Amino acid sequence: MTTWIEFVPTVLVAIAVIVGPGAAVALSLRLRGWHAAALAAPLSVSLIVVASVLGGWFSIRWSIAPVVGLTAIACLAGWGWSRYISRDQRRSVRWRLPSWASLAAIAIPGLVISFILLRAIQSPELFSQRYDNFFHLNATQYVLQTANASPFWLGTMTSNESLAFYPSGWHALVSLVAQCSGASVVASTNATIVIVAALVWPLSAVYLVRVLMGGGRAVTIGAGILSSAFPAFPYLPLHYGTLYPLFLGLAIAPVGIGLLIRLVRPGKLGGRFDTGLVLLLTIPGIAVAHPGALLGVIALGFAAVVVSAVVAFRRAVTAQRRVTIASSLAGIVVIGIGIWRVVRPPADQIYWPTTGSFAQAIGDVVMAAPYGYPAAWLVAALTLTGTVVALVHPTLGRATALGMALAGSGLYIVVAGSPSELVRAWLTGPWYNNAPRLASIWVIAVIPLTALGAMWIVRRVSRLARSRRARIAIGMAAIALGVLGAQGAAMDQAKADIAYTYGDGHGAGPILSQGEFDLMMRLGDLVPAEAVIAVNPWNGSGFAWGISGREVLMPHVLMDTPADVAVINDALDGDAVSSELCAAILENNVQFALEFDGGDFMDHPAATFAGLDNLSSSDNVSLVAEEPGARLFEITACEAPK
Repeated sequence: MTTWIEFVPTVLVAIAVIVGPGAAVALSLRLRGWHAAALAAPLSVSLIVVASVLGGWFSIRWSIAPVVGLTAIACLAGWGWSRYISRDQRRSVRWRLPSWASLAAIAIPGLVISFILLRAIQSPELFSQRYDNFFHLNATQYVLQTANASPFWLGTMTSNESLAFYPSGWHALVSLVAQCSGASVVASTNATIVIVAALVWPLSAVYLVRVLMGGGRAVTIGAGILSSAFPAFPYLPLHYGTLYPLFLGLAIAPVGIGLLIRLVRPGKLGGRFDTGLVLLLTIPGIAVAHPGALLGVIALGFAAVVVSAVVAFRRAVTAQRRVTIASSLAGIVVIGIGIWRVVRPPADQIYWPTTGSFAQAIGDVVMAAPYGYPAAWLVAALTLTGTVVALVHPTLGRATALGMALAGSGLYIVVAGSPSELVRAWLTGPWYNNAPRLASIWVIAVIPLTALGAMWIVRRVSRLARSRRARIAIGMAAIALGVLGAQGAAMDQAKADIAYTYGDGHGAGPILSQGEFDLMMRLGDLVPAEAVIAVNPWNGSGFAWGISGREVLMPHVLMDTPADVAVINDALDGDAVSSELCAAILENNVQFALEFDGGDFMDHPAATFAGLDNLSSSDNVSLVAEEPGARLFEITACEAPK
């Protein structure tokens, strides 16, 4: 297995892939400082997903080359925009070293989040043994094998007919990390997880807070530390689901919200065209990472639109101006309602129940304890403080933060505790009525107020100091208290939840036994690269493709099953070998089969694979290799191609 030292190059490649393309485009647009740093990842994701779509349309094999080519074109266009079109052509392009506060705002949460995740992951070659991870690991391998990462292609892995759209940003990104580093899909997934959580998310969160609250040192460092203090994000999507696509989308969503706030903020038009351009460039990445993330941007950004409209309305000096503002806001509301009606999953997929009562959901929000986490006392206290400060000393940014917090909290309360299914279907249906998804969005909604509370307390305490040395000491103490105070019972639970999905540190976990994991790790040496393996995904053997690179017949637990595949699943271990079975074996190039003793990890009507239950006693196969509780067989009943 890969050691942590061997894992470092994969992490460095992940940084280059996630940050490099977008940073180049940001610099070509003459962005500097926090704007360039925070926009690097969202722009990179947009470049990657646009390259994947174009590659699918024009039959260009998926690799880093299309991304590099598109980045070069985008840089040239960015230079042209900043040189000839931008309204702010005189913008300074001088380089300045980042301040110690900026470095601390990224380094502290980066170290904290990395420490939590690496301890939970335990080994680079282990993976989250969760329901959705069958799809995510195997889909990344599918991208590598088919050289196509288009969102209009990825769904063909599990469907006879191409799905209209499947958010493939995560899989395109991880596949590039795997290609460029030479690491396995599992190790590349873990590297991407760490970089998105420990680097991309803090940058995005701090950027949003700075847009709303200003660029002071206290609020910058406070926002950075607090980005590591919410169990609902970035940790919850890494053990629930797992929701990797939404995790990626929400990690870059704060940048989209911040840009929207800058765009609609009342005032002079200087720089607004540039902001609008950059916002448009980030939207493809957020949307193709996951549409739910884009809807989060719309929902929370709507608060900024309303606040800005109210301020502009009050400042308007003519009736005509007020009519224009009111009609514009009404138009935005109508468009938003239209988007809400259209961008949502099919009705039969919106089935998740509430997690408790309405009062419990309100309590979850007040105590910063969504989705059953223990109360995060420090976060709750800081959020309450920030709310009071924003109400007592309002500014445009603080009013916007209040609106965002109200929107995010309201959505979570509805999905977690509303007694009205009609209200839940209308307001939270776009997120499948799924409370964990809204819990993660809630973090983005409240972190500006939480950072405001931290800033207010630090400034109040600092006023007691009479010397610069004393103020520095108070600042250092506040940082230490923030880091330590944020790591309470809620964070312990988040770390334990992730560690549980990754298993015991050796391969055994909630779905696989040690023997089953060990056998799948050997498949690359036992099975030819072109061969297909028959598996029952409900017992965990469906992970084999993502782990070993050897294709499996059923890469996900719920998928379209062609008639010939159903014959193999139902009759491979039977006494009689029919011509229909042999035709199916030859047609699908199925040469091997896995048999696991662990049983199905959950009860489901689709978990019926009678033809794979008794391979050990079948004359149709011969044993190739085994580990405790797991066996690999070669199919000998038909003249399978070799």
